[in-house]
Amino acid sequence: MNRKDVKIVQISLDLQSQREVESNKSLSKLGYKYIRIVNPLQKDYPPTHNVIDGRVDWVVGITKPDPDEWGLTSGHYGAWNGHINAILCSMVDSDYTLICECDCLLHVDEQFFKDRVDEAISVMEKFDYKIVRFESPNSKTEYSDKLSENIHSGDLIIMAHCYLINPKHRDWWLDRIDNVGWHTPDLWLNFAFERANERMGIFRHLDLTKQAAGVSAVDDTFRPERLTGTEGIK
Repeated sequence: MNRKDVKIVQISLDLQSQREVESNKSLSKLGYKYIRIVNPLQKDYPPTHNVIDGRVDWVVGITKPDPDEWGLTSGHYGAWNGHINAILCSMVDSDYTLICECDCLLHVDEQFFKDRVDEAISVMEKFDYKIVRFESPNSKTEYSDKLSENIHSGDLIIMAHCYLINPKHRDWWLDRIDNVGWHTPDLWLNFAFERANERMGIFRHLDLTKQAAGVSAVDDTFRPERLTGTEGIK
């Protein structure tokens, strides 16, 4: 039986795209309350007044002149803004909220996933954690304490397509939104927690979610179905 205090807030861009259709179909199997927010494609030059650490030099423009060049673009700002809107939307009630990107797919059966949601909530209630990450960890993640059978305390994840928000920390999240400048969503989450000297709950040995194949709106590049951002397909 589903908990009544869990909802999904999904960030959407193109409701008709194949990957969004697949994602919605996959997430709907969970039976949780569901909110979908449409985040319009960012077409203007990205703002520089609130980029993280005032690093205006990291902003390269609406798109990258060279696809292999590192830098922040309008697509990155739009993705960050979508996550911020989803986090704010999560605060409409006292539910635990799964923030999901438009291409998020379950990588396990729905009952196993729901059991992991229950495990994550137990960790939040016992250790007062503000977030539990459902994306696959990667080689750059470093761990400390074991919090439950599957969840460890960790410092970062490269990707941000599914994470659980603790509703008890509304003011903390508002502070992070106001005081940590924009970046890519995954690195913004990492910076937000690191600079507050906070740890994240991470499913260390489980691959629970993945990203559907499709063209990324961030950099207009086709990406295959994948589990992590640093190790490719597993």
